[in-house]
Parts: sequence; structure tokens; C-alpha cells
Amino acid sequence: MFTQTIEKTQLESSESYQLIKDEQLASVVISSQILAGSRILLSTYQQVVFSDCVFYACDFQGVTFENCIFENCSFEFTHIKKCKFKNCSFTNCNWTASSSRTSVYEDCDLDNKHTDIVAVGMNVVQFTREDQNTTDIYIEMAMEAA
Repeated sequence: MFTQTIEKTQLESSESYQLIKDEQLASVVISSQILAGSRILLSTYQQVVFSDCVFYACDFQGVTFENCIFENCSFEFTHIKKCKFKNCSFTNCNWTASSSRTSVYEDCDLDNKHTDIVAVGMNVVQFTREDQNTTDIYIEMAMEAA
């Protein structure tokens, strides 16, 4: 399996006011990125590791995340609506003034801060698998790629 790492320098890492629609990413590590004031619509991310990323004032709608990892990410003034997270992991993420509405979290590992956000807003949290550690393989893959 091919894994690509995306990392930019501090001067290049800020992207502002983008419309991202129908994007398809798989087996990628995205590190130290800033996405501000952007709309992400109808996109699919599979086996993507988001590490040390900032999502500031972003709007995610109809986005699917499968087997993704969010570690040390900051979601500030960011809103998630009608998205699907399947077998995703959130570790040490900050959720300042952010919301999640009518989204599905299936077999996800949620940190305490994210659990509070998901508890309101008509979200669905469900567990269908017995083994809660399947995202570990993607963490190992990301660490090897870095």
C-alpha cells in the first residue's frame, strides 16, 4: 500500500477560503496544515491521517471519513453537518466553538472533548465491531511514513 505524506513549511501551510468539493483522498498523511474559512462538500477520505492540523471556521457537509485518524488537531469555529465517520480515531483534538449536526460516527474512538460535541445535535454514535483497536494499524502506518 502506498502512503504519501503531505507537509508544508510554515509559510506554505495556510490555505484560506477554499471550496473543496468531490475530493477523493486515500492512504495519505496530512501534517501541520491550516485550513481556514473553507467549505468541504461531498468528499471522501479513506485511511487519511490528519496530524497537527488546524481547521479554522470550516464547514464540512456530506463528507465521508473511513479509517481516518485525527491527532492533535484543532477544530475552531468549525461545523460538521451530515458527515459520516467510520472507524475513525480522534486523539487530543481541540473543539473550540465547533459543532456536529446530523452526522454518523460508526465504530469511532472519540476523545472526551469530541464526545461532548457529538452528544448534542442529533448525531448517531454506533458500535458494530467487537474489536475497538482496528485504527492502530493506521497509526503504525503513519509513523512509518513520517
